Amino acid sequence: MFSNPLPDNDDYRVLVSPYAQRYYFKRFAKDYKGVRWDVTRRSILEQLKRVHAVQDSMKVDELKRGSGCLLFKFDFAVAQGNVSPKASGNRCIIFLDAEIHQQTILLAYGKGDIPKNQPESQWGLKMIETQFPELWTRLD
Repeated sequence: MFSNPLPDNDDYRVLVSPYAQRYYFKRFAKDYKGVRWDVTRRSILEQLKRVHAVQDSMKVDELKRGSGCLLFKFDFAVAQGNVSPKASGNRCIIFLDAEIHQQTILLAYGKGDIPKNQPESQWGLKMIETQFPELWTRLD
């Protein structure tokens, strides 16, 4: 859930960062060949497009907020997996810019991608700070 509601109910443009595409989406596509990943990817993009509809759900967790922007986790399950998004352990970390109605998927990972000695949120925040310093500086 978000600590504060989004300023409006408009749809958002959703982009996948080159980093997320190269390191994460590519691996998911390899692990879940064919239709399973294609359907999952489209579903993620469609749900995020209408982020105002899921902002109060258990699928989103706010990580950090800035002026006009937000960093959050979004839980997803791979199609035909018969497991809930929360239980699947699959997450995306998204940077939402409310001013230009745009979201960028920065990371997409499974629980197995996180080092065993580090909490998930701490790992995600460190990855964003390291890989996306230009976005990190916009967050309070």
